[in-house]
This record gives sequence, structure tokens and C-alpha cells, in this order.
Amino acid sequence: MTDAEINLAIAKIEYPYEDIVCKGIRIHSNTTGETWLVNYVNNWSDIGPIIERECIDLWFDNSKWIAKEPDFSNYCRGYMVRAETPTKAAALCYLKMKESE
Repeated sequence: MTDAEINLAIAKIEYPYEDIVCKGIRIHSNTTGETWLVNYVNNWSDIGPIIERECIDLWFDNSKWIAKEPDFSNYCRGYMVRAETPTKAAALCYLKMKESE
């Protein structure tokens, strides 16, 4: 997935009642007519609240950042992602978590 595709996918999860389209890192709502900037892949202020809310764990290992959903239920569902940056790893992990719901 490209960064723009990741940003759009997360925006659609975060704003489920709006018809959203992506224009680079600008997200436009066809429902409300608003346009705003989001960059979940590269901006802590965008992905940070999601990391905290979803309790995503982040750490660095072997030249890659790893993001993982905490295992609250004593079994591993496999939501662990490796990426070049911590923000991208967290964004991809969040998408994997929501994909399975």
C-alpha cells in the first residue's frame, strides 16, 4: 500500500459516516464538504492518539520498527507489522487490527 492509500483507509475507519476521498495527504469529505490534512503514516500528531487509544506497542529491532497489538486475551492473533518508521508500522498494524473486526 502507498502512504496515501494507508492514510485514506485509516480516515475511512476514523470517520465512518462520511464519504471520504483522498487527494494526496488531503482528505476530502463529500458528505460535509470539508477538507483536512492527515498523514497517519508520517505524523505523530495524527497516529499518536490512535496508538494510545488502541494500546499499540512499538519497538525497534533489526533495522525495522515493529508495531503489535497487545495480547489481552492470552492468545496471539498475529497483528504484528514491520516498517521503516514507527508511525508507518503503527498505521499498518491498526489497519490489520480493524480488518479482522
